[in-house]
Amino acid sequence: MDEHEYIYQLRPLVIPGLFFLIIYPVVLGCIYLFNKMPGIELKVLAGIYIVSLLGILALWIIGKSKRVLFKNQQIIFRSLLGDRVLEPKDIRRVAFYFDGKGQEIAQIRTGDVYYYMSEFYFPFPELMSDLENFIRQHGLRSNLQNYSGLNE
Repeated sequence: MDEHEYIYQLRPLVIPGLFFLIIYPVVLGCIYLFNKMPGIELKVLAGIYIVSLLGILALWIIGKSKRVLFKNQQIIFRSLLGDRVLEPKDIRRVAFYFDGKGQEIAQIRTGDVYYYMSEFYFPFPELMSDLENFIRQHGLRSNLQNYSGLNE
């Protein structure tokens, strides 16, 4: 299997956060102008804004570093928190399913740890193809046959 790398898409996470960061000061300013707030309330609301800004920044940094790599008969999950290398012998089961929003998800179970691949990874169809080939190549336990029947 050739080396393929898939990156985590940030747009679904960051765009709503940026929208909040732009609109919040405008709304807060309007409230302050029309209804003179006490200083403590203004400080609390400013604190909420700063915590939100830091949270969105942390999401962006962590999301930007997330990658899934198929290399040398391994699946490697990369992020700022480190690399998680999955060998075929480590994988107990791979499950494919759809969540409540209709998004396709692959769940890889290794012992007590679960790894998820969702439509947030780009390009997702190629990622699923590589995962299906990996499952077939190594004879891993999965619900691939049932899942494939749903897509046909």
